[in-house]
This record gives sequence, structure tokens and C-alpha cells, in this order.
Amino acid sequence: MGIIALYIVYLLCIPALFLLIVRLFCALFSPQISASIRKHPVVHGIWACLALLGALQITGIVMNAGYWPSASAERRTQRQKVLERIQSVGGWPALQKDCDTLATQYLDTAFVWYRGNTNRLLPTLAALKPWYVEFYSPTVLRDFKDEPQVAVIRIKIFGMHSTGGHSTPYYGLEIVSGAGAETYRPRPKPAASGNSYSTNNPVTDRIYEIY
Repeated sequence: MGIIALYIVYLLCIPALFLLIVRLFCALFSPQISASIRKHPVVHGIWACLALLGALQITGIVMNAGYWPSASAERRTQRQKVLERIQSVGGWPALQKDCDTLATQYLDTAFVWYRGNTNRLLPTLAALKPWYVEFYSPTVLRDFKDEPQVAVIRIKIFGMHSTGGHSTPYYGLEIVSGAGAETYRPRPKPAASGNSYSTNNPVTDRIYEIY
């Protein structure tokens, strides 16, 4: 019986919140309602407690639904962290130089690094604290007509999928190296939240942020 009573109280909390808001608003214009609130402080105190629980319920629903923090707020934080990390090792030109070196080293092959791998990254790539770094040379991709036939280093820095909760949105970089860079434009990648991206923004003429 106690559990049923608690469940009923739980269901009443959110309606109590909205009704209290309406009542307090009406009290601003109605001396009768204002007087009633002063006359029954205990009743309205209990009502306020239910309303507070209702506010907490709504906050929990919003948080669990993945609406907060907002994508734009997270994007600003992600961008700022990446900027701080890259500036600490020489800025965007240093990143371009390291990516050009990587593309030259793996001219006819591929380079794939995931967090936890023991092989070392070049300094600017390591400074970004990435989840993964991928490079497939145009030689490897020449038989895949849907893939870009230019050298592109892809770096995932942020992004994690959460089933039923808040997913950290994807944020990464694509760095173009060598011939044909001027023809390249990043393409969207549909996937689960935290792993998908649809927008690119040029940082330099050969570096794009991806989100």
C-alpha cells in the first residue's frame, strides 16, 4: 500500500508544479487568492514541496533524454579544448606538417591508430588526445571510386554513443595533404549519435573541423 501511495505522489508532482505556478501568477492579480495563500501556509508549503519534486523530475527527464548540455554548448567547449591543445605544440601549421609527414611515410599503404595502441603518434597528433587517427593513401583507395582520391588524415577527438542517455557529439578534424587538396571537401557520415557528423568548417585551406 505504501508503494502505491508513493507512486501516486510521484504522479502528482509535475501537475502540482504547473498548478502552483498558475496559482502564484494569479495571486499577483487576485487579493482573494493571495489571502488564501497566507491563510493556509501549511497546505501551500506541502504543495511547494510536491512542486519542487516535479521540477526535479522534469530536470531528470531532460538530462536523461540527452538535451543537456546542448550540442552548441558542447561544440564550443570541444573547439576551445582542441585550439588550446594544438596551440601548445605549434598551432595549425605544425599539425599540417606532421600530417604531411605521415602521408609521405605511408604513401602506398595505410596508417590506423586507436586509443590504447602502443605505437607512438607524431607530436601534434598526440597532443590532440584523439580517439583514433586514420589514413588510407590514394594508392590503397584507387579501386574504390566512392572514396576520395586524395590524401586525407581523419582524426576523431571527441564523440561517444550512449544508448538511452546523453551521447557526446562527434568532433574531429580532416587534414588534406599533397596533390588535389583544393578539390577535396569532407562528406557527412550517418551513424549512431556520437559517431556521426554532417557539418564541416574550414580551419585553413587544408584543415577542416568535422561535427
